[in-house]
Amino acid sequence: MAKKFSRPTLAEIAHKYLGMHKQRVRAADYEKLQDLFTRTLMRTRDGEEIRAALALDTHRNLPVQMKSPAYERLLTLEGRNIRLLREYAQEMYEFGPEFADYADRLWVEAKQLEEQAGG
Repeated sequence: MAKKFSRPTLAEIAHKYLGMHKQRVRAADYEKLQDLFTRTLMRTRDGEEIRAALALDTHRNLPVQMKSPAYERLLTLEGRNIRLLREYAQEMYEFGPEFADYADRLWVEAKQLEEQAGG
C-alpha cells in the first residue's frame, strides 16, 4: 500500500534549511526551501507551529525572508500585542541598519499599546 503524502511542517522545513548551513548547497536549494516555508506559513493556523519553527533558529541563520513573514503571520493569528511586537522589532534590529526603520515603527507601536493599557 502506498504511503500517504504529508506536507512538511514549518519546523521540519526550518530544520532542513538550518541543516544546509553545515554542507555545501546551491543558492537555488535555499530559495526552494524559503518558498516552501512561505507557502506553508500562509496555510498555518496555529501560532505554536510558527513559534516551533522560529525556536529552531538558535544561531540566527534563518534569513529575514523567512523570519519577517513568520512574525507577520503570528501578528495576524495572535493579534498585535506588546510582547510580540517587541520580539519582532528585536529580530529586525538584528538584521542590520536597513531594517532599523521598520523595527523602530514596531517598537513605537508596542509602546503606544503599553501606554493605552496604562503601564
